[in-house]
Amino acid sequence: MSRLIEIDTSLMDIEQNSNDIYETRHKYASVNMKKVKSDVTICIQAYNNIEKTKQCIESVIKYTSNVDYDLLLIDNGSTDGTFEYFKSLNYEKITILRLTKNRGSALPLQFVNIGMFSEYVSFLSGDIVVTSNWLDNMITIAKSDPRIGMVNPVSSNVSNHQMIDLSFSNPDEMQEKAAVFNISNPQKWHEKLRIVTLAALYKKECLFALGIPLSDIGFAHDFGDDDISFRVRRAGYKCVLAKDTWVHHNHDVFNMEGKDIVEYRESLETGRNNFSEKYFGVDAWNDTNFFIPEYLSVLNLTENCDEKTVLGIDTRCGTPILEIKNHLRNYDIFNTNCFAYTTDAKYFIDLQTICGISNVYFGEINGFQDYFNSSFDYIVIGNDINTYSEPFRIIDSAVKLLKKDGQLFVSLKNTYDIFAFLNMTGRTDIYNSCHAINYTAEEFFGKLLQKKYKVSFISARNFESIDKSVVTNAKNCMHNLSVENVNEAVFRLMSERYYFVISI
Repeated sequence: MSRLIEIDTSLMDIEQNSNDIYETRHKYASVNMKKVKSDVTICIQAYNNIEKTKQCIESVIKYTSNVDYDLLLIDNGSTDGTFEYFKSLNYEKITILRLTKNRGSALPLQFVNIGMFSEYVSFLSGDIVVTSNWLDNMITIAKSDPRIGMVNPVSSNVSNHQMIDLSFSNPDEMQEKAAVFNISNPQKWHEKLRIVTLAALYKKECLFALGIPLSDIGFAHDFGDDDISFRVRRAGYKCVLAKDTWVHHNHDVFNMEGKDIVEYRESLETGRNNFSEKYFGVDAWNDTNFFIPEYLSVLNLTENCDEKTVLGIDTRCGTPILEIKNHLRNYDIFNTNCFAYTTDAKYFIDLQTICGISNVYFGEINGFQDYFNSSFDYIVIGNDINTYSEPFRIIDSAVKLLKKDGQLFVSLKNTYDIFAFLNMTGRTDIYNSCHAINYTAEEFFGKLLQKKYKVSFISARNFESIDKSVVTNAKNCMHNLSVENVNEAVFRLMSERYYFVISI
């Protein structure tokens, strides 16, 4: 006997066709909304953490105001009464999905029809405690730009420069501080390359492009959040970190709550390799977490300026130029046009996601000046300038692209660092083999002055972590060489690179 499956698509008519892919997605996401009872679907997934789950849901019900929402509650095979708790909740718009056994956080959403979602969807894990204005703040951001596909709040207990410490001693104090913090402010809407997704809000049209389940089930280990961020951007949407909205992540991430440290490190390594394999060599950490905060503190800001232009040369996926764009928002400069030039093709697509298709170029380093007719307020050269074969030729070409008050930011690798020193004393096993032309900071500075450039030393950045035995070894070598001021010499050796700003 045959089985008939009939799906009513009569309500999915779109009044007029569109040649724009984003407009078409939006129209299809908007149709049939009469069947959905709310503006936002809040999806909460829980597994065997009933007390935290209760705090999460109670906070949603208490602090989600000015927004019409429904709840999609997912019990991922809990055995601690979570399912019974879900059934006991006295809220009109609840849908419960129950799995009999936990098979990972990505699996449950495979059983969810995207048509169940409202125009906006927020995914919460059961260890999130929301606060005043959390959802309406993020909806305000999502509505501000049709290309914003994902918005995520800052929080406690999170990495990736997303953590804000409100320093509270009890839940009431936390909510009081959060209410003061959660004031909508466009200056704090920062576009990002990658986001750790805690309480993230998505537009339904963006989910149409990404598909459900949202997580790639291939990321059974870590880096699923990185994958989602990349897919959002590569689908043509922006990932925005709402620095005006704070929620509490009720999980002690940094003390490895609920994790075995050996298994966690293995999971990180596997997930990182999986990510690089999927994105053809792009590294989720080194290529996206390429922050250079040293430049932000010395930006030349012209008063009454509504628009700025930024060029990134070999800035990997583009974090340095994106952070300049975000920083300028603090000064009510919301119109910043980003451009990029890369000598490594693997970064080309992701640079386009933040700069635009027509603003990104690829080629040999000595040819970048041929691609740009306009001048720039800021130019960032991402690679250490002395890792190029002709550093001063590159600087001369970049300076010609500067506006009158423009700034060129460069870094110089310290080739006289602690690794090079120990290598010269016979410790070849710890030598840092990255090739670079040998200039001291003073020599480099002097050569720029000879060219009549205005140049300022910004700061030095030390190595993030060096084994104590390496430092001890260096000190012992210096004592044997009768170095007068060992501590001062070691301090200089600990510098990984130097940062400079050049103008004309």
